[in-house]
Amino acid sequence: MALTLESLTTQAQESTGLFDFGLDGWQHGLERQLAAVPVDIGDDADALARIETIFVDRLVKRLKISDWFTKHGEEAARGIENPLIVIGTGRSGTTAAHYLLMNDPQFRVLRRWEAQDPAPPPDIATEHKDPRRPTSVATNTMHFRAVDGPTEDRKIHEFSFHDDGMTIGLSSYAEEWRTADHSPAFPFHEQVLRMLQSHRPPYRWLLKSPDYMHYLSQVAAHYPTARFVMTHRDPIKVIPSVCSVIVDSTRQRLPNWQFDAAAFGQEKLNYFLSAIQRGMEARAIIGEHRFIDVGQPELFVDPGGVAERIYDFAGLELTPAVKDAMIKWHEASRAVERGEHKYAPEDYGLTAAGIRSAFAEYLDRYGKYCVKAV
Repeated sequence: MALTLESLTTQAQESTGLFDFGLDGWQHGLERQLAAVPVDIGDDADALARIETIFVDRLVKRLKISDWFTKHGEEAARGIENPLIVIGTGRSGTTAAHYLLMNDPQFRVLRRWEAQDPAPPPDIATEHKDPRRPTSVATNTMHFRAVDGPTEDRKIHEFSFHDDGMTIGLSSYAEEWRTADHSPAFPFHEQVLRMLQSHRPPYRWLLKSPDYMHYLSQVAAHYPTARFVMTHRDPIKVIPSVCSVIVDSTRQRLPNWQFDAAAFGQEKLNYFLSAIQRGMEARAIIGEHRFIDVGQPELFVDPGGVAERIYDFAGLELTPAVKDAMIKWHEASRAVERGEHKYAPEDYGLTAAGIRSAFAEYLDRYGKYCVKAV
């Protein structure tokens, strides 16, 4: 079964009765992901059917977003002002920092349930009974979870096919993705944020995406008033952990997916090393004044102190009540029994010494944030 852009778009249009996909910039990404499917997935009929369903669903959501803007665009005229964006490699504390800061009601976060199906946007008066909003979430050894918990910007970029394709096994596409131009994704990204905030303030966005390490300059250019919180953790822990998460996420979507552990481990080490290197290069161009560094160990032992540093950096007021709410969330999150997430470099054909050597430049610059509280 060959998947084509025409067949997928036709299915989405026929299922919705809608025809306008809105802003351009998504077609190339979809075409490149489709080109990677036979390379990375082969002819597994079950996997192809699952990918087809995933792609059609993303196109359907895009059609609904475009339709809402055609009919209600004037309601989303307010722009995106001074967003605070959490970045860093996956498994470096980005989610913990995101959840910690979302305890401040001045921030608007991209909630998982609304990111999965954004249009029509939720209304603050009725969102508690919105059928898209779950009543509970299952615990997870790998991730924090909450009913109204935040998710990554990746969910929006999936509708533009500017995600890296790794969670559906498209490794060859991920390789070209990391050096691609993703600036066309951001007009749509902003459009979705404007839609979501139109009926549901506040308006200062707290965003998060580890993927942005690959193209920070493009993010910073589109959001020139954005500030960045970059998290850090020992790469010896990050790399096998992120390998484990990618394997789990891919098999949730493609249960029969197989991989060579050693090749996969080396591939992901190179991928995340590239993210770190590109991020360091971009920071020098963007300007260090737009970045603050937070260590995962520091976040674990002193969340209140981390919050104070971030707020001072961002020029925001941290009230005693908000700081107390953050500390209480941190204590409660540690008390939740989520089970143990087990992983080791050797699971993916890697060694601690090899990872340390590969990330030597990064550790020389940011190592103090990785190994101890600062």
